Amino acid sequence: MTKFNVCFIILTMEKLFYLDNAATTKAFDENFDLIKKANDELFYNPSSSYNKSIKTKNELEKSREIINKLLHGKMGKLYFTSSATESNNTIFSGVHLRAGQTVLISKGEHPSVYNSAHNLSKKGINVIDIPLTETGEVDFEEYKKLLNDKTVSLISIIHSSNETGRINDIEKLCKYAKSVNPKIIFHSDGVQAFGKIKVNLMKLGIDIYTISAHKIYSVRGIGGLWIKDGIIVDPLLLGGGQENGFRSSTENIAGAIAFAYSAQKVYDDFDKNYEKVLSQKNEFLTKLTNSKVKEYLRVNSLNDNNPYVLSLSFDNIKGEVLMHALEGDGVLVSTGSACSSKKAGNRILEAMGIKNSFVIGSIRVSFSPYLDYDFDYIVSCFEKNVLRFEKNVNIKK
Repeated sequence: MTKFNVCFIILTMEKLFYLDNAATTKAFDENFDLIKKANDELFYNPSSSYNKSIKTKNELEKSREIINKLLHGKMGKLYFTSSATESNNTIFSGVHLRAGQTVLISKGEHPSVYNSAHNLSKKGINVIDIPLTETGEVDFEEYKKLLNDKTVSLISIIHSSNETGRINDIEKLCKYAKSVNPKIIFHSDGVQAFGKIKVNLMKLGIDIYTISAHKIYSVRGIGGLWIKDGIIVDPLLLGGGQENGFRSSTENIAGAIAFAYSAQKVYDDFDKNYEKVLSQKNEFLTKLTNSKVKEYLRVNSLNDNNPYVLSLSFDNIKGEVLMHALEGDGVLVSTGSACSSKKAGNRILEAMGIKNSFVIGSIRVSFSPYLDYDFDYIVSCFEKNVLRFEKNVNIKK
């Protein structure tokens, strides 16, 4: 092997393109400067009453105010939690429900909503899944039929799908539910929406909204739950009464400050980011759909979806096998939600009526405006691996 060939192999192996940003994002470097500063100057317990603690408490409230303003959430309060999963679990344990009442959730929910909601059936609460259309959003006609049930008390519908990027018309869905029964509590999981598509809680008209820090280039270990004034949700954690009695636990000051910084930066860059990600998605799809794999490819995401998330399927190829093959070439994608990747199949794609041979061959590609991609190289990796696996499948046939 020549010196040139050795160098070429080394350079090829050093390529790394991260396309799993829906699972988590790389935190902005400034986050860690802020965390260090908080650790040096704001390590005091905000529940104490001396001046250093009061200053720490003020920084916490300032962070809360920044995020709440970005949400257009002045008619409610943002509570900091440890994660979006905790936030979603809090809703289904804390909203006052009794046996015989009904909860509606979409079939497209994240596992932290889907599993938390269905756990309520142990308490005699009816939990009904709202069907999806073939394009992945809530089926509005079926939704209206389900709302004829006067026992419906809580609705939870994801804002933007973590699997396909499909955007539900939350304003329309909430408005209809409230017209049927103004007392219905409406929640939306906004984890894949906040910072990526326009979110205005005042306009949406909802009661509860979930967000997460590590999906928008901040640190893990902190999330948010926004609750409209007047909506009663019992705390999941009991203890010292932090977060106005809503979530006991000494507050994560450094995490809140980092969360607010990243949220503000993402929104300052919002239009530029959106255009860049849309361009990334379009370039990738154009090259992929004009490549040698087009006859095996199914695009599960529509053009008007959230461009940050793209679902693809390859007929008769196991998505997990393709994912690991691409990893070997330095292209990191996923088979779907990181929170459900250990389970067979794909509940959301199945709910869209997608053929099983495409469901098992599904992968998720999710982009970042803060990363650059060589899509010629990435598509060449898809071509090499898909054609290799398709050849093996055809031989077995």
